[in-house]
Amino acid sequence: MKRAVVVVALCAIALAANAVWVDLKTRPAAARDGGAVFDTAIVPANVRIEGAGPSILFLHGFGAAIDWWDAIAPALARDHRVIRLDLIGHGGTEAPRIGYMIVRQAELASAILDKLGVERVTVIAHSMGGEVATALAAMKPERIERMILIDSPPTAGTTFTPLTQAYLAPGLGELLSHFRSDAALREGLAQGFAPHFPVPEKFVADLKQLTYEAFRTAHDESIAFRKAKAPYERLAALTPVPPLLAIFGAQDAIVPPDHAKLWLKVPGARVELIEGSGHSPMVEAPARTLELIRGFLAP
Repeated sequence: MKRAVVVVALCAIALAANAVWVDLKTRPAAARDGGAVFDTAIVPANVRIEGAGPSILFLHGFGAAIDWWDAIAPALARDHRVIRLDLIGHGGTEAPRIGYMIVRQAELASAILDKLGVERVTVIAHSMGGEVATALAAMKPERIERMILIDSPPTAGTTFTPLTQAYLAPGLGELLSHFRSDAALREGLAQGFAPHFPVPEKFVADLKQLTYEAFRTAHDESIAFRKAKAPYERLAALTPVPPLLAIFGAQDAIVPPDHAKLWLKVPGARVELIEGSGHSPMVEAPARTLELIRGFLAP
């Protein structure tokens, strides 16, 4: 009996020590995917700039990076200055041990815009990036020319697979982080697309390089931001309210497509559903997504 107690105690100590060790891991900034590292007072960030004209800021979603915009950013860069930003802990931007709050992510975006001398900007944001866009708009609403949110949750309600939920669980998640394979990461990413859509290998690499702390904490801060106040209510309360287009994949498995109509509570907002697409229409249906974006940006 004593031996069993000792074994259990040693296992508990080992798990706790492993959790501390995994959670203390950090990653420095590094230029990736055609970007360059910009020093800011928040963190050094990987930023890619293309084209010239009115400015567009792209903000990717949870677990993603600037390459998630590859299918639509070059087309928009023909007549816009396109700014792609890796959020804190993602892509080539520094992954610190702490500091993944949505407002801090927005402060990073604001710092980059300040460095580039951008006074007015259109923000195109996917999933969690929509929360960052919302927080950015709250800082200075008059800075936002227009907002395009792609499958961004208007409330706290999101759904993840049991595998992802296990990976997000404290203690268990740190243990599982030692055994993550490309196949497991690909399976987790599959929820971000319609059934049978082939997950791009570069997205597996994006997810693989996240530290565990960045992965779990970014998720937790996303939930906390939406629970504190629904994003659609945050936008509706702004003065002025930026013109808003919400694009949703009709087969989104993370954010229920029925939730898209909540964005209509934002004065003047438009909602468009893309049939056959899941949570990431800019990847799954780039031509239709680009058509909707261009129509919304037209004078």
